[in-house]
Amino acid sequence: MKLKNNKGRHSRTSRFFRKLFKMQETSDLPPEETPIVGGNDENDTNDAPKDVPVKKVNYGLEHDEDLKKETKEVKRFNDLRGDKTYGRRIAGFFSRMKCIGGCYNPSQNRKPLEIPSDTELGAKSRIIGPPSLDKAWEYFEHYTLPRYLTTRVDPETNKVLYARAKPGEDDEPTSLYPVWKTPLKDLGDLGTGVAMYFDAVRFFGVVAFLAGILSIPSILYFMNDYSPDGKEDISNRLNMASSVCTATSWKPCPNCTLDILDAWPTENYVNLRVANGTAADGSGDEVFFILSNDCDLNETYSILTLVTVLFFAVATLIFIYHQRRLRAKLDEGDQTTSDYSVLIKNPPQTREARDPEQWKAFFEKTFDDVHVTICTVALDNEELLNKLVKRRKLLTKLKNVLPPHVDYCAVDLEKTVLSCPEPNLFLRLLGFSAGPKHVYDRIRKLEEDIARLGELSYPVSSVFVTFETEEMQRRVLQAMSYPKLCKKSVPTEYRFDRTWILKVVEPDEPSSIRWKDLDESPKLRLFQRCFTFALTCALIGVGAACIGLARTHSVELSAIIIILLNAISPHIVRFLTRFESHINESTYHSSSYIKVTLIRWVNTVIVTALITPFTYTLMDGDHLIEQLRVLFTAELVQRPILQLTDWMGNVKRHIFAPRARNQTKMNILFMSHTYSIGERYTDLTKLLFLTCFYAPIYPAAWWFTTLILFVYYWIDKFCVLRTWRQGAKIGSDISIISVYFFLGCVVTYSLLAAYNFAMFPFDSVCKTDVDVPSKYVGDYNNGAFSIAEGDKAYEFCDQDLFRTGIFPPLASNIPNSEMWMTDIQKKYLPLYAWISIAMVVLAATFLLFRLIVVFVLPLCSKKRKFATKASEQPFSKVENIKGYVPQICINGHLTNVLACDERGIEELIGWEVPENEQFDNLIDDMHQVLDRLGDEKNRRRGDPTFSQVKHWPPESLHEIETKLSEDTAKITAFGSMHKFFLQ
Repeated sequence: MKLKNNKGRHSRTSRFFRKLFKMQETSDLPPEETPIVGGNDENDTNDAPKDVPVKKVNYGLEHDEDLKKETKEVKRFNDLRGDKTYGRRIAGFFSRMKCIGGCYNPSQNRKPLEIPSDTELGAKSRIIGPPSLDKAWEYFEHYTLPRYLTTRVDPETNKVLYARAKPGEDDEPTSLYPVWKTPLKDLGDLGTGVAMYFDAVRFFGVVAFLAGILSIPSILYFMNDYSPDGKEDISNRLNMASSVCTATSWKPCPNCTLDILDAWPTENYVNLRVANGTAADGSGDEVFFILSNDCDLNETYSILTLVTVLFFAVATLIFIYHQRRLRAKLDEGDQTTSDYSVLIKNPPQTREARDPEQWKAFFEKTFDDVHVTICTVALDNEELLNKLVKRRKLLTKLKNVLPPHVDYCAVDLEKTVLSCPEPNLFLRLLGFSAGPKHVYDRIRKLEEDIARLGELSYPVSSVFVTFETEEMQRRVLQAMSYPKLCKKSVPTEYRFDRTWILKVVEPDEPSSIRWKDLDESPKLRLFQRCFTFALTCALIGVGAACIGLARTHSVELSAIIIILLNAISPHIVRFLTRFESHINESTYHSSSYIKVTLIRWVNTVIVTALITPFTYTLMDGDHLIEQLRVLFTAELVQRPILQLTDWMGNVKRHIFAPRARNQTKMNILFMSHTYSIGERYTDLTKLLFLTCFYAPIYPAAWWFTTLILFVYYWIDKFCVLRTWRQGAKIGSDISIISVYFFLGCVVTYSLLAAYNFAMFPFDSVCKTDVDVPSKYVGDYNNGAFSIAEGDKAYEFCDQDLFRTGIFPPLASNIPNSEMWMTDIQKKYLPLYAWISIAMVVLAATFLLFRLIVVFVLPLCSKKRKFATKASEQPFSKVENIKGYVPQICINGHLTNVLACDERGIEELIGWEVPENEQFDNLIDDMHQVLDRLGDEKNRRRGDPTFSQVKHWPPESLHEIETKLSEDTAKITAFGSMHKFFLQ
């Protein structure tokens, strides 16, 4: 029966839904705050159909638990207008509009779907309500975006503490983090790496601003007195603040030839620096001329460039020290699970090692007054998990093609498959869609493999042990950290089973652990990284060839190619890094960060320098300086536009989501992509490297960098708090690696300042003491220039010190340097050279020191230092803290899927689920497969085919106080622990 709209008045069903969900006419909220659910707004003429039987809907509400669950979910969060994102407000506004509400949000006009009863399965008929767009926005804001608890206030200052809430928190009121007011230290709740990135952007933004101020006299000199002609004929006035030299003149060069500059890469360009002609004396002889740059550097520029180099070097060293202190401060201010835990990377492959109780007994027996709160025994069952994940994805395919009126039945999968329609001919011809029967056959094959794998006994890959206090964790780490060359000296009491020597380290955060990659050996990980690094080098070569080819056509085309390569390189690197095994997300993102940084450094900076002919460095027109301006302008414009518009996310949320078939699909469309701190760092280091490489000849780059970093800071902060989905909490690994790149920028700046100062004026023209031959005397180019008798001849001299490989760039090491260097260059070049040498030695010393600390000292030293003081707060008293619970992220699922028994550890998983719902668990899939196959083995939850997690909450404070009071000696010996538990 076709349903009709009842325009001009409200249908009974529409009034029923509004009454049920307490819509606009009964709500105390203003109209824009009313949740958008299945019914329409009071003023909307496109109401729900009039002729839907009310009794049938009531019957569904009485018997349909899913619809009751949906009704309760809509009322779960009462967000005020100020707590909503602008996208949600816009969606609500468009949905309530009479003219376009039905077109923008067709889901609000859908009728409830009746699922008929199934006597074979004993299922009653029920009615499924339509998906709610406002519920999807609630999911987006409460599950994907970070929120803080609004009730947490500092009693002394009465300021909000911005304590982060769990995803889906509904026990206490929460709100989105404010973009402008959230302090840097509270961004550390999203991950130490997040806070340290924003600190780095802010710090170097200030450094770039101060360096720009130091460069103002140099910029003014380049704009006014640098070029004798005042740069009146410059092609682009925006390049006035650069070292572009428009004052050029042709010099007689008797020993020149037209091919004297044809060495690569000049051979790919039209020769603009050497010309020939006919002698002016009428003899008809061929004469040659070479183009000379007639610009000079003054003393102010020479001094201020040196000062800027020293300032940037000192600022970078201060930054390294500052980040070390900030890292300790963030770690001390944020109590995380890793502060209380240890990771055993090489557990023995015995039956006892698979039992968490054995690990608890080992540590509590080995160390006095140690309480193990949680123990996670991760098994090497990657193959089984992969099969279960593949099966889950295939089941999702079946659900997606199932007609809306047919209910999915996991028990009778054959009936579900028969209810699925076959894909159309077009999709089958393209190979984009397999039929439901083919999907079912694959599921059956996977189920057979899963049943077979479920009978195996899996070894232990890693063990995570969480203690009740930080002091306990540090005692264990200190005692069980031993020199690698002295393994035999480890006491037997510190050995598991008194024989096995354990490798104990502090783990990363629980959300950062990659549970399927814990079993790979270090040699395999090293091979994988070397292989992907080799592929990265090949990509760099391909990208360089593309940029060079584009540069032969135009500067703009080469800049576009560079921008495109920089944009797609993270995606290519992420694909390559998928073939690597990483214990945690921090090392995964660090590996990606190094590769992307190398690609972007080479593409943006090094290739640009290599494909630019040496004598074209300071030329006006479509050459190096113009290309730099285009690159800086693109950096300033491109990324903010792409991030702010978030065109793909907005298309999903505002176009695809309102047309989704059910609530789950609608929520999935609201899952924005996660951000990568490594990619953010690559943009920062790439920008600094580009600036340091060319700032000596383009000092305005510091002002570009200041503005770009200012935009980076606020745009990234807005996206982190309002657009991007929260991923794993990334530690400080990337910030530590970035130190080497920042030092590389210091070395680059000092070296390029010295070499550019020595190679100026970049024309390879040297004046000789020989008079010009008589045949050159006369006028040329219709009197444009003339050669007089007694003028000196010029010759070609190679000023490209990079090509000759001269280091350091001292005048004594440079052949014929006195023929082109001015007195100012000869005066200040030694300072430039020795400062560059000092920077190289400083960076090399720092690198050598780090190599000794990281690789040499652990071989022979047992001493372990902790950067912060141990906290007295017990693990069980830390709010919203997670445990090491094995879980897997599957595309198309709203939350991670657990891979262990969750009973008894629900509060440690890390997110909330709605009431009356359960956590999604692969163990349930395993039991479902065994039930379908009639296999009676491995049916109990938490069986040994899956990782084990045990939680032992500490005794009550009263019992601890009584126990401690019985032994005064014990109270004295462990008084700090007593005070710790009584707090």
